[in-house]
This record gives sequence, structure tokens and C-alpha cells, in this order.
Amino acid sequence: MATNNRTVIFIGLLIFAVLLIGTNLANYYFFAGQAGPAAAEDPANVIRLEPRQVDPPDRDQAELFWKTIETVRDNYFYPVETEELVEGAVRGMIENIGDPNVRFYDPEDLEEFLSETRGTYGGIGIRVIEANDKIVVFETFAGSPAERSGLSPGDRILEADGYELTGEGLNRAVELLRGPGDTTVDILISRPGADEPIELTVGRAEIQVSSVFSEMIEDGLGYIKITNFDGNTYDEFESQFREIEQSGLSRGLILDLRNNPGGLVDAVVRIGQKLVPEGEIVRLVGREGEVKTVHNSSAVKRPYPIVVLINEESASASELLAGALQDREAAVLIGQTTYGKASVQQLEHLPEGNAVLLTVAKYFTPSGHDIDKHGIEPDFKVDMPEILRYYRYFHPGSLEEGDYGAEVEMLQLMLEQLGFRLDVTGYFDGQTSRALRNFQDRAGLELTGEFDDKTWVELREALDIAARENDEQLNYAIEAIRKPGLMNVTGGLE
Repeated sequence: MATNNRTVIFIGLLIFAVLLIGTNLANYYFFAGQAGPAAAEDPANVIRLEPRQVDPPDRDQAELFWKTIETVRDNYFYPVETEELVEGAVRGMIENIGDPNVRFYDPEDLEEFLSETRGTYGGIGIRVIEANDKIVVFETFAGSPAERSGLSPGDRILEADGYELTGEGLNRAVELLRGPGDTTVDILISRPGADEPIELTVGRAEIQVSSVFSEMIEDGLGYIKITNFDGNTYDEFESQFREIEQSGLSRGLILDLRNNPGGLVDAVVRIGQKLVPEGEIVRLVGREGEVKTVHNSSAVKRPYPIVVLINEESASASELLAGALQDREAAVLIGQTTYGKASVQQLEHLPEGNAVLLTVAKYFTPSGHDIDKHGIEPDFKVDMPEILRYYRYFHPGSLEEGDYGAEVEMLQLMLEQLGFRLDVTGYFDGQTSRALRNFQDRAGLELTGEFDDKTWVELREALDIAARENDEQLNYAIEAIRKPGLMNVTGGLE
């Protein structure tokens, strides 16, 4: 199949991935300056922008606005409340701005947004997706009530507290599964391989969504991955960074910011103050080009090389950190050009518990580089197989011989990545069925030659391993740190 067609497929999967992240239990935003609960509770965290003098609204336009509302309210055939018309007008106003980062929140949406920026919520500890109108468990969080209750990836949640979930959408599922930490939810699930649905009562708890993961790859070489920047990210980073430093980072640190869509500016600045040498981290600039805020670091330069991994989905706050480290010659960047979003948003509260998230500034890297719509170029460009970037967002339900389309092509690409020989055509033919049977045989599954939930779970686990073993960007970073000249490149010790 043509390369352009595959690109369309991957773009579609990327959009799905963003929707998955945005709608499920951890919502990660593409803006660096969202003002979450921490900012509301601690004024020091709020981006400081001088108030702007604005002329009073044009009286004729204001009169047009209210006259239209009155006319519709009083004369439209179907009754409609003024409140609905005003909210609709406000939403239309925000949409008309044409900035995807500007959003209107009603009280319910605002509460959801604020809980997500904290990185915690009341729930059972799962991430779900929607496949063929079914709500499917995509992931269970370690130590969560869901894990303790035996929920597993691939389980389909049919009901929650007696309410049918099939066909009702992700938002409805999340609404019913979340709740205060001292409550329970009764769910009915369909499990791959089980003949009858299973009833479970699952407790809810305060779930903290981890955004930092670390390990020692080998002696003296540490690895930290940051998935987004929320209210808990700095504390997680500080704890894990201290732990691996104590383990001995004599050889270097790999900081993985791939697929990180951004988050709270306060969190990324505090992390920057740990890694960026003394001096500027980032500057915030107003719409007239005036510098509003400059964030600085007083950190001592690290005595070991730092490599930062970036890709096309590294956006906003993650670009801020990568750009600062690159400009200050504190790290080398490996991977692909980043997303290119340098706007900063701030939450403004409105009457009746509503709010609007407004773009209020742009940020520039220490060298004055405007990365908006351009992104940050890595020092070393290294590709990554697209299938290894998007496979975790693949769940089409069932596929069998005779099916055709993008989902079949994705399945074929996954099998090909795992070493099974077949033509990638997008048509589920006999060789696809044979390759799938061979995989099922390797995984100890029933040899059906069809793609089902049990096969999906095993296929995803196999690709998790392949993604790590065949991670060309990470492997390049490891080899780069092993090269004797890298310390000089990053300005480290001779």
C-alpha cells in the first residue's frame, strides 16, 4: 500500500491517541501554562501578566447580542432558556477565535479539568478505550483497586451500577466509574475466554497518575521518562532523580520527553531548575512583544552528560525544557523535530462557576528562539518505526479473514514488526491468518487465525518488548553516551 496511505493511517491513530488521552482517566494538555489547582492555591505559581486596558464593548454590537437572545427566547417555536442561549453564544465566541488551546469550561467540565491538572482523581484506577461501541480496559494502574479486584486489559465493561455502557461513549463510562474514594461501583464485565459475564464490586480510591518513570539502564547510566507535567510531576521527578543520582550517574542521564504533550509551566520550570545550569530557562512574552516573565535557574552544571529524547509529539512544556537544555548547552537532543507549540494559557474564572482558558503569552527559549509552529530540531536525527509509536492505541475489536482496511494494515504491520513474513496490503487474507496463527501458537493461545481480545493483549505485550529492544532512538542515546567525546559536546568535564 502506498506510503501516503500509511501516513494517513498513522495520522488517524495519532488523533485517536490524543482523544484517548484527553477523554480517559489522565487528560494531558498541549499547553504549557495551564493554571491548575496549584496555581489557584498558591499565587506564586500563577503566571504574572499585567492587566490590559480594553475599550468598552461597542454598544451597537452589545445591543445586537442581547437583542438576538431576546428575539430567539421570545419568538422561537420551541421553548429555550436564556441560560442555554448565553452559554451557546459564549461557546461560539470561543470557537470563533480559532485557537484550539482556548477553551470554555462549564462548572462540571471545570471540576474535571482541575482534578486532572492535579494528577489525581477519585476512581478505580484504570484507563479505558472505546472499541466497536464497547468500553474496554486498556490499562490497570499498579496497586489500584481495579488491579486488586482482578480487572485486566481486554476486559469489556458492560455495565456500571446497573447502567448500560455499550454505545454510551467514553465520557459516560468515566462519569460512572469515577467517584469519591470511600465508595464502590458495581460493574459487569465480559472477559476474553469466559462464557458468562462476571460481576465485580470495585472500591474507589484517590488515584495518583504517575507521570515520571526511572531506572538505571546500566552502571552509571540513568533513564528518566516524563509523560506530562501535572501537579505531582515535580515531586515525582525530584524523588526519582535524587534516587538515581545516589545510585551513581557517573556516565550520564537519558531524559525521555517523547510523546509528552506538555502541562503545567510551574512543574516544568521547577524541573528545569534542577537540570539547566545557572541562568535563563525560559522567557514569557506578551502580544506586543514585551517580556513579561523570565524564569531562571541557579543550578550547578551536572558533571555528567545529559541526552534528551524528543519526537513529533513532544509539545509545549516538554519543548520548553528541551529547548532550555539545548540552548544552554547542557544536553544534546536525539530524535525528531518536536511539535512546535509555544503558547501559554491561563485559566480565567467567569460568573456562575464557569471559566475560560485563554492564550495569554508565548514563550521563547533562552537564545530567543520562537519554536511555535516550527518545533525544536534535534542535534541528531534518528527515526523510529511508526508502528512502534502507535501500536498501544490499536484496538479494533475482532478481525477475521476477508476484512479490509486501515485496521487490518495496522495488524499486518505489527505482525511484520514481530518477525512474521506477510505482505502488508490492508486485506486480511490467508497469509495474514497464518501469521496470526503462528503468533497465537507462540503466545500459547487457541489457534483461530482471527484477531480477538485475548490476541490483542498478547500482541500488545509482545510489542512492548519489541518497542524497547528496537528503540533506535534510545539505543542511539545509549551509544552516544558511551562515546568518549560526548562530555565535550555537552560542555561537561574534560
